[in-house]
Amino acid sequence: MEEIGFMCARCGGEVHDVTHNREGTLDGVGYRHNQRVEPWDHELELAVGEAAPQAQSCDFCGTSGPSWLYYPTLDPEDTDMFEVELDTTQLSDDDTAVAVLNMLYPWYSCDTCSVLVADRNIDVLIERALERTPVPADGPVDEETVRARLKGSLSVFFTTRPGRPQPSRAL
Repeated sequence: MEEIGFMCARCGGEVHDVTHNREGTLDGVGYRHNQRVEPWDHELELAVGEAAPQAQSCDFCGTSGPSWLYYPTLDPEDTDMFEVELDTTQLSDDDTAVAVLNMLYPWYSCDTCSVLVADRNIDVLIERALERTPVPADGPVDEETVRARLKGSLSVFFTTRPGRPQPSRAL
């Protein structure tokens, strides 16, 4: 049976709904690509259908065939509230919601990025992501916004992951 749900009409990718909560009130609901950082080459075009399966890639730089997997260390089932240090200085509410959503899913990494993760080298991880997928000059967001999104997602990653990954081929 087909899984009908929300998807992006532009890329065929899966879409998540995200809620915006501030101080115990529901401020709104938004929709985002099911990716570590919202793609910066196109805006989400919400549609209903069956999302295309995505080839596994490094969540840091986008390289195909990642070798390592980082499991989340927080279990939202264990507690109603948990606190995470998150640098949201330059993030919108949508971007903050996506960064927090990243706590709940494992992250895949290529060999190169796993070394950068072990060194906790956020700046080089961001540069590598931007080298592999440059921000288009006429894209929906500028490079400063992309850097802020990457920094927010990586701050969640480093706050919620142990230092050692597991081989992804063990899955």
